[in-house]
Formats: sequence, C-alpha cells, structure tokens
Amino acid sequence: MNKNRRRVLAVITAGLLILTILSAGCISTLNPLPHEVMVRENIIAVNPEYVPSSLIISLLVNPNGYETSLFDALDEYLPRENPVIEIGAGIGAVSAYVNDRLFIKTEHIALEPNPYYTELLRETKKKNNLGTRFVQGAINYDAAFVPYVVSRNIIDTTSAAAYTDETVTVQSLMLSQIIRDSTFVDKTNITLIVDAEGVCEEILDNEPALSSAVSTIITTVTDSDEIFELRRKAESAGYTLVNTPLADESGLMTLVFQRT
Repeated sequence: MNKNRRRVLAVITAGLLILTILSAGCISTLNPLPHEVMVRENIIAVNPEYVPSSLIISLLVNPNGYETSLFDALDEYLPRENPVIEIGAGIGAVSAYVNDRLFIKTEHIALEPNPYYTELLRETKKKNNLGTRFVQGAINYDAAFVPYVVSRNIIDTTSAAAYTDETVTVQSLMLSQIIRDSTFVDKTNITLIVDAEGVCEEILDNEPALSSAVSTIITTVTDSDEIFELRRKAESAGYTLVNTPLADESGLMTLVFQRT
C-alpha cells in the first residue's frame, strides 16, 4: 500500500475516532487508543501505555502540527548529503521525516533512552522502510549507566487513567563514541539533531573537539533564556547561529548552528 493511500485511510480512521470520542465525551478515559498515527506521510507506531494519550490525540487531530519549529528548520537547513546523528528520537516522527530526505538512508543513527520507545521505533522503521539505526542510550559524561524514569499509563476502564513511574537503567554514551563506532563514510561533516532538553549544552561543555566532526547542529529549546547561553557555548566551539529562532504554537524553538 503506497503512502498516499495509507495517509487517506489514516485520516479517515482518525476522523471517525475523533467523532466517536467527542460524541462520547470521554477523551481522557478512552480505551483503547490507536497503536499507529500518521505524521507527515509516515506511519508512527505508538503504544498508549507509554506514549501520553494527550500526544496521541493531538497527532490524530493535527498530525502536522507536531514540533513545527523543528520540521521547518529541517526543511531549510538539513544537508541531505551528510550523515545524521539524532539525540532524543522520541516517538520517531522526526526520525522518519529526516530519513526520507537523506541521500544515503543508512547514514542515520538515532539515540533514545526510553526502552519502550525503542521497541516502537523499530516498528516505525519496518513500516516505513527506514535506514535509521535506532540505539537505546543517553548522552551522559558522569557514569557508565544512568537512571531514567519511564511514565506508564495504566488505563482504568471504570475511571480516569492512572499513571505510574518506573525507573530503568540506561547506558551512557558520548557523541564522540557514537561517531567512532559508526560506519559513516564521512565522519567530518555530520549533522547533529538534538531534541532533548539540555543535552546540546552538555555536549558542547564536554566535547571540545565537536567541530572536527559535526558541521551542522539543529537543536530545540523551550525557554528563550536558554538561547543566549547556548549560542555563547556554540560560538566558543566554532559555530555560528544561522537562523532566527521563533516559537511555534507549543513554545518550541529551533536553533541552527553551522561550523564557522
């Protein structure tokens, strides 16, 4: 089934689902939610137990309204010929969009700490024939393993959804290690996409030779106060801010740095 036909079916299904939800007046207690959504012509696997129900519903209602600031920056600044390392793959909507645009699909590594998301990412990879290599892990420079809290949504059919937290142990990785272990043909012109709070600053603080391998950095922030400090650190590392960060409807802003 081609992507256009899948998209039409997904839109019809989402419309029927939304009408059912609204007529029943039970958005917060719906059971079950779908296990797939369509975002920018890619099928994204979701699991209502671990993916917030609010996110799933928002993707059904407005699938192309997700992280528009980041998608707009990718449209304008993503070098299609360069390999990509993505930090914070999340549900994989950005990963699928990026991989569609790369000339060499296999030159794409995406890191995600949530073990339940990485299972979904493999499903998304299969459904969309992605060349992305998804890796479970987190950028960290203090210990070999770090705790990571996973929120789980346990749906109670008799009342509102209940939530519980589970702490899992995640392997720590450095960006330089990921680059060294990659099979990228060119390890000097990598695009780094960071969609994880505070991680870009952490990399800039701990990996002073970053500019020898990474030529473009595309990173998100939610607080305008972070921009000045992030820009200062990026410029000290040999990068120049090339775009004007503007907040989208969710408050997300995307900064694009290129090697000076």
